[in-house]
Amino acid sequence: MHPKALLALALSLPLAATALKASFTEYGAGDSMGSPNCATSINACGEPGGGYTAALSQSQFGAGPGDGAGPACGTCYKLTVTTDLSGQAVTENSVTVRVNNLCPTDGNPICSVPNQYGAEIHFDLCRDSGATANFFTSSQAGIGTAEQVSC
Repeated sequence: MHPKALLALALSLPLAATALKASFTEYGAGDSMGSPNCATSINACGEPGGGYTAALSQSQFGAGPGDGAGPACGTCYKLTVTTDLSGQAVTENSVTVRVNNLCPTDGNPICSVPNQYGAEIHFDLCRDSGATANFFTSSQAGIGTAEQVSC
């Protein structure tokens, strides 16, 4: 193959995804914060969630409370939990979520990244979409990695 053709092929390939250090919590009907059902169209993206959904840390979401849909709406991430918030190992597990809400920094220090766990990105998984039941293995919060993937 001609060198110019090889260069064109290389430039057309997607860049390798980079896994970010991530922290994870849950929200939704029945949580300790009294949150409403999170699998509704009343969310920052204004669209109902299909499949597993999550709220994304405000800085990555790209909009603040009341600002409407951020540029991250509809993006998908493969999340992998490896420890609880204290750093104790948990049974590793992964799930893919679609961003449909915002995790605001005001009043939520874990949503302000980097946060106290050193996470570069934070996900608040929607309990009502089934995301938490299919993700967390021994704790309803954790640390691991997040990698953006196609939906």
